Amino acid sequence: MLQYKSLIFLLAACWVIQILLSYLQHINYRKELNEIKKRHTGFLGVGVAKAKFNLGRGVILLLVTDQNGLILSCREMSGITIFARFKEKKEFIGKKTNETFSLLSNKQRKAAFEQALQLIQIEKNRLEVV
Repeated sequence: MLQYKSLIFLLAACWVIQILLSYLQHINYRKELNEIKKRHTGFLGVGVAKAKFNLGRGVILLLVTDQNGLILSCREMSGITIFARFKEKKEFIGKKTNETFSLLSNKQRKAAFEQALQLIQIEKNRLEVV
């Protein structure tokens, strides 16, 4: 009986640690998003792509472009675990979005990039209507 209690306690402790680390990752996401909104003018798009069945790498992409589709900022969080953090993708800054899309090789990155571009296009369209 003592072994079962120890096992249950261990599983509960792992669950609590996972919740805490997920919360810290969420705080990092909000910090990066707020920082990118303060620092840049232009259009912000956020793209999220998960692996099938949540197995494998997921990607979150924060993309800022100007009116002409020139990338002003690009940050990516990619990984399997909750230890992943955002990294600046300097190789994309200053390039056109259509040029950058052709450089992406990973399926998840392409999906996240495409989703971010769709949100940017929605913002551009909303600005044109007003």
